[in-house]
Amino acid sequence: FKEDNMVAIKHLFPRGYEYGTDDTQGIYTRGDVLDQLAFVLKKYLAVPSRTLGHYAYGGTGGGTEDGTRLRLCQHFFCREDINPSNNTFNTNPSL
Repeated sequence: FKEDNMVAIKHLFPRGYEYGTDDTQGIYTRGDVLDQLAFVLKKYLAVPSRTLGHYAYGGTGGGTEDGTRLRLCQHFFCREDINPSNNTFNTNPSL
């Protein structure tokens, strides 16, 4: 789960990100830095309304009541058992 989210975040926030680059250094103008910061900020502010993988942030009604709750997008799974007494999910991740 953690690795999948890191890959999603690496592709969501940095504009022009390429995995496996040769770690070259670059010099950026002030405008380039401000453009990149604006791009990242727009993406960050859109996170509550986006789905990262099979999970989404926000309340069960589609809103962001508390803004930090992680929701499981259940329609991606063949079978799931939800036990409300101890808040556990037992899923079959086959599509």
